[in-house]
Formats: sequence, C-alpha cells, structure tokens
Amino acid sequence: MRNKNPLNIVKNANISWQGEIKPSTDKNFAQFETLAYGCRAALKLLRTYYEKHKCQTISRIIRRWAPETENNVQAYIKNVSRMTGIEPTTPLPPMKEETKLVWCDLVLAMATVECGLDTKSKEILATHIDIGWKLLNP
Repeated sequence: MRNKNPLNIVKNANISWQGEIKPSTDKNFAQFETLAYGCRAALKLLRTYYEKHKCQTISRIIRRWAPETENNVQAYIKNVSRMTGIEPTTPLPPMKEETKLVWCDLVLAMATVECGLDTKSKEILATHIDIGWKLLNP
C-alpha cells in the first residue's frame, strides 16, 4: 500500500502506467501518484489477463498473478474465492459496466491477500477501486 499499488504490480521497463511515478524509489514494484491510479492499473492488467491470456476464472488469474515459487497459490485462490463468493473455476463475466461489481470485488479480495488489509483499509480501498474503474472506463 505504501506504493499506492494494492496488487503489488511488479515494475516493468516496457510498460508505463497512467499515474505511475518514474523513476520509482522501490526497486521491485511500481509506484503510483494515487491509490486510484494503482487500482486502475490493477483492473487494466486483470482485463488483459482475461482477454489476451484467457485467464477467465479466479484460479487461472491467481496462478498467473502469483507464481508458485513466491506464494501459497492454493491458499490465495481459496481466500479470494471465499471473499468474492465466486468458486475458483467459475467463469468470470467480461469486464463491462454491468459486471463492475464482480471485478471491483476481485481487486479488493486480491489486495486483501496481497496486503493483509483490515476492515477500515478495505473500506478506503473500495472507494479508490471505484475511482480506478472510472479512470479505466471514462
């Protein structure tokens, strides 16, 4: 959260995110001007996973997102599934305005796993995810 990057997006020299701070003072993770820009980047990256890489379930998204060498992927999938109420292998809907809640809930759940958020932090982040959605879909 210190980088305003709730999903801990790794820096990539080939990608410049809207609102990204460059140069970054973190050697591994992207830093953003606002939490909303970090949420926008998370949503944009998840949309790419869904559309380009065909990661259309929680299980497939998490397996791509969080490498087994660095994470307990089964626990990650189980926690995100529990928090969203979506089974790990249930196909997610395309990212559209009418499915906004599904995708915003997914980002909130993933951020909770990534950052260990408490209730107050989740409430604050939910507002920024909503703003990030609007930045993604003006």
